[in-house]
Amino acid sequence: MSRIKKIDYSKKLNPIYIESIEANQIYINKIAEKTRKPVTWKVGKDNWVEFKKISTRKAVLNDSLFLRFMKRSIVRDSGDSCRDFIVVKFNYNAEYRTDDVEEKVDYHDLRTKFYKDGVTYIFEKRNKFGEVVEKKPIHYKMLMRSTGKAKDGECVFIRDDLHHKAINFLTMGLYDLMDEQSKNDPEKVFKLVEMSAYQTLTTATAIGYIQIPLENILIIKDVDVYTDPMHANIVKDVERTYTKDNGFQVDFDSPRTESIINKKGFTFDENKLKEHSLTLIEKTKEALKSNGIRVNGKYPGEHIYSDETRLECETERVSDAMIKNVIWDGMGLIDESIFPENMNGFIYCRSHFFKSCLFRGNIQDFFKDYCNEHDIDYNTYTVESVDMFKRPIRLLDIKVIITDKSIKWIKFVDMMGGTEKKAYKFYRKYMKDYENYFSIVKTAHKSKWNDLQLSAYQMNNSVPCTNMNILKNISKCGVDFCNQLKQDDLAYLKYLNNQKNNFNTNEVLLELVKWNLDFMKTEFFRKRKSRDISNLKNDFCMGRLPQNADNLTIMDNPIALLLMTFQKEPTEEGCFEVVSDGVQCYTSRFSEGERLAAFRNPHNSPNNVVHLYNVYPDKLLKYFPNIGQNVIVFNAIKTDTQSRLSGHDCDSDSVYVTNQKDLANLARKSYIEYPTIINEIRESEENNYHFTPEDYARMDNSIADAQQSIGISTDIAQLALSYYYDNNMQDKELEKCFVILSVIAQISIDLAKRTYVIDIVNEIKRLSHLPCMKRNDIPAFFAANKKKRINKEFDESKVVKSMNCPMDIIADIINNNVIKYSSREDHVALREFLNKDIKGSPNRYKTGKIVSEAAEYNKTIKYIEKNKNKYNDDVILSLKTRAMSQFMNKTNSELDQETVMRLVIFATDDSNKDVCATILNFLFRNHKDKFLNCFVKSVPKTNENFGNNT
Repeated sequence: MSRIKKIDYSKKLNPIYIESIEANQIYINKIAEKTRKPVTWKVGKDNWVEFKKISTRKAVLNDSLFLRFMKRSIVRDSGDSCRDFIVVKFNYNAEYRTDDVEEKVDYHDLRTKFYKDGVTYIFEKRNKFGEVVEKKPIHYKMLMRSTGKAKDGECVFIRDDLHHKAINFLTMGLYDLMDEQSKNDPEKVFKLVEMSAYQTLTTATAIGYIQIPLENILIIKDVDVYTDPMHANIVKDVERTYTKDNGFQVDFDSPRTESIINKKGFTFDENKLKEHSLTLIEKTKEALKSNGIRVNGKYPGEHIYSDETRLECETERVSDAMIKNVIWDGMGLIDESIFPENMNGFIYCRSHFFKSCLFRGNIQDFFKDYCNEHDIDYNTYTVESVDMFKRPIRLLDIKVIITDKSIKWIKFVDMMGGTEKKAYKFYRKYMKDYENYFSIVKTAHKSKWNDLQLSAYQMNNSVPCTNMNILKNISKCGVDFCNQLKQDDLAYLKYLNNQKNNFNTNEVLLELVKWNLDFMKTEFFRKRKSRDISNLKNDFCMGRLPQNADNLTIMDNPIALLLMTFQKEPTEEGCFEVVSDGVQCYTSRFSEGERLAAFRNPHNSPNNVVHLYNVYPDKLLKYFPNIGQNVIVFNAIKTDTQSRLSGHDCDSDSVYVTNQKDLANLARKSYIEYPTIINEIRESEENNYHFTPEDYARMDNSIADAQQSIGISTDIAQLALSYYYDNNMQDKELEKCFVILSVIAQISIDLAKRTYVIDIVNEIKRLSHLPCMKRNDIPAFFAANKKKRINKEFDESKVVKSMNCPMDIIADIINNNVIKYSSREDHVALREFLNKDIKGSPNRYKTGKIVSEAAEYNKTIKYIEKNKNKYNDDVILSLKTRAMSQFMNKTNSELDQETVMRLVIFATDDSNKDVCATILNFLFRNHKDKFLNCFVKSVPKTNENFGNNT
């Protein structure tokens, strides 16, 4: 084995930008090249256009353990573009015509073909006249499913000669082992679902790195705990038998049938051919149809029926459920001594087949105190009795504690030596080869709304209430926020400051106001303010409602985890009590004794709302003083938190938590009256796949199809909920609907790691066609959200109206209570603020160049925004940053004052709204002094501390 080269984790690594291509275009392009004939292809529902060439977009691979490993093997140009990877998307069928012959290749078949054969893409080099001067074909092999959004069916392909190196890094060499075993036994099946899910853990975007030797990590077996018997709503799979009508079967042997077709000039009897000049046909319905004979009631025969058995979901309310929590599922603890200085609260770490959310705490202080209290020698005590692999680690050497739920490689023991101990040795060697580095992919951060945080319509529409007064209280924060912005310029400026980033013009406006306080009187400023508030109000009406709240990362019973080191039971923790109408928790984000409401995404029903009592246990305050205000500690011992919150775990899952009193009361009502949903749908044993490209494709097709169901199930659940409220919360069939859909959303997410006996696509169809769902009205808030997110318009058969459901009532309240107009003030024309001392002619070429490039930049940003649901936040940021960088580079030339002034005048003209923000932002960031000098400066005494005030 060749010596592994050390990887440098100390320096910044830029992302690489790669081509992103639809598979159907690759296929159709190949047809066009092969036939050398004109090809038209189907775009959209029924739009046929001439196929000219493959259109591509950019995808991004960010800094990660994987990208650093591949750094020496790949080639990137000066703009960080790289041809060693491409993204192939399997979103559409290949539908095309040649010589007026229409062909169609299903996107499932495209995936199978390209997984098996690979993909060849030709890169073209053009001269300054746009002429192709060089073509370079590169062949790629499928490497992995994209880590972005699995539901979009995207895959990363890699250049042929790099595939072996890359795939074996991702799989710790298990890929070669599977290949060898498969060749020796082609019928052998493998855990490809799990392998594909976990091999991409090293590709997660890193915000930092940390080195932790395995010898300093205690690994404990996680613990299952159960509630006392309590009410629950069980969702399970049941067999149902339906009678299927297989159609009318003609009795072809009946003389009457022969007589009927004789009259039409046909016969089944060869002997009649010459005598009666009849045409002989076969005794099939297809033969009758092809000869223009329509089968009706005159023909002898009968309907054929058969029984068909299907698996469907059913709900059952019980009063004696013992609900399970896996206490520390996916979390761990990290000692303060090694916690990175630039991180907050926790670090979510990933590495080879490893992921764990490590919460900071005084682990060693706890050990010392416990040893002193129980007469244990801290310096010599070892933990082989609790360590999963019986390692005699000394207490004083433990820097991190995790459970087996964080080590995903434990699922592949059969390929790593056959026993857990041998598998650990295999893993320890591999991690040591790569110097025990873990990527940090997330840490705690405060809301950009200060003490407020926005909720989602799924949350607000799940609270069991249609009372106008209560919902008015819940809406009050959003109404007051809008009204304050309308009436108080300083409040609006603070809002701009909180929401500023590199891609909006908030900072531009703030600097102009600091430059001249009267700038706030300009029509330009007033229109921007009015537009911002209008957009904000619309967002609030669609459910993104602010409250005194935040998204808090879940941590379960850390003191109990520390006690496990000394073989103590979790129930001995002594931090929380079990209460009947909620769950105790601890978070410093809210005061001790406050009652809270908590919601998690996905969130589909009142059965998913948690009522919390915030307590301040002394041990948590002492040993976890620095977890901060963005972490919440749940009592998971003898409570139902994980099932209540749609199967949450602790590997950085978060909940939206608020102390709004009415929501807390409704959370209590939900917790009491809407029992926790328990998923008892059986897992399937049919996810056995062979080590072949065809089986990889079959698996990924199945996962991609199922992942589409997450959004669909949430949509149908919202309709069911809205109808349920509209029927005064009395319809039990609608309640069953949204309860089942809550589980469907949960298992749709899990399908990337496991499979279930229920066909969730068919189950969603079944639920959506139930009689209780057969309504032609659509709640207004739902239609508004669909319009904004995916530009969906409902057809004429649907009536969009305000319904008696929480979200539509909230929207009406906001519309009726946000003041229509702020106090009237005379607006001042922007030209009055322009510096009239700037005279002379601008550089027309440079002006035109910047305007043109701004328009192109805007197209790219609009595409990213339109498709942002397909990408993770870090990918969106990288794509936007690259677009901004390219725009800046193309316009990176010195500008004189006159040209800057001309661009300011151009950008602020109403007819140029489409490029206004881009040009102003560009001038402000690249030519700040000249930009500000375009405006008259006025800094009265009242403005001296303006910067501090905002």
